[in-house]
Amino acid sequence: MTDAELDRLADLIAQALLAREPSAPDRAARATWLVSPVRPVPPARGGEPPAWSGAAQDLSDVAPSGAGTPPRFRPSGAELARVTRAAAAGKAPPRDRRAREPERRLTRPRPAGAPPIDVPVGVSNRHVHLSPEHVAVLFGGTPLTVTRPLTQPTQFAANETISAVGPQGRIDGVRVVGPARSETQLEIAASDAAVLGIDVPVVASGALDQSTGGVTLIGPAGRVDLRRGVMIAARHLHLSAGDARRWGLADGDLLDVRCGDGARAATFHDVLVRSGDAHATELHLDGDEARAVGVRSGGVASIIGWRSPATTKRPLVTERDVLEIARNGGRVPATAILTPSARDRAVSLGLLDQ
Repeated sequence: MTDAELDRLADLIAQALLAREPSAPDRAARATWLVSPVRPVPPARGGEPPAWSGAAQDLSDVAPSGAGTPPRFRPSGAELARVTRAAAAGKAPPRDRRAREPERRLTRPRPAGAPPIDVPVGVSNRHVHLSPEHVAVLFGGTPLTVTRPLTQPTQFAANETISAVGPQGRIDGVRVVGPARSETQLEIAASDAAVLGIDVPVVASGALDQSTGGVTLIGPAGRVDLRRGVMIAARHLHLSAGDARRWGLADGDLLDVRCGDGARAATFHDVLVRSGDAHATELHLDGDEARAVGVRSGGVASIIGWRSPATTKRPLVTERDVLEIARNGGRVPATAILTPSARDRAVSLGLLDQ
């Protein structure tokens, strides 16, 4: 067969194929070689989604609105953990608690356009509060004398000073702050602790049960070995009762406070509020903190956020915990969150009202 005949044959075959009426399957196959995708119809949603799911979260108070209104509060990790544990235990929160409520322990930024809350700064250098017994030992029974009054009511810097001696070093000229207190308390900075050679905890002033010892106080008439009372005082804000009412703050609140200017400015978090009639408004930083942000006594800091003390956490109780409670003759706390197996076991043992 010649080339011309082969071309003619191919032409005839092509014409025959084009003239043939395709069947329905052939038409579908000719339209595309891809299999048509199957898109299942999503099931109808029944009722409201669970509180711990993303679909149940109301974002109206979380994200700013188009009108520029700032958020009133932000989501809390503790709240998300609570509803997640409840969901895992098969207990969704009651319907009336699904509505968003202001979080108690939650930083609340100052609203846009609100006047700043400025407070004076007082740099609290190393000092010691002495008990009456230790005043007598260190100064031979001579009472403390006043150099100058301090900002806090009734408190004063005394003329008297002592030396603090640790395992590795000594600091002279530690100022005594009067009047005498029920127990001696030595407040130093972290750099002072390094000089003395001791590991000193950061605790709230007055929390002597969390303090440490290992320092000897030496005065002109005697010496005292401290077994406790040595601390790095946590930064705090003394707040008068009037300012607390005006600003909506309370004793025990924790603040975010902006200090300093320029490149060294920083925000201090968890600044404890000490409020009451015996307090005058003043932010107390130790010497290390003040030098870090470049502020001095008489400077100004700004409160930019605050939160209330944490509420008591509800314990998560497992079946093993229930058995341990039963062995000890106790009962499951009414506020506890129980796993499903723990709840069944507690009911069967009579440790929980069904």
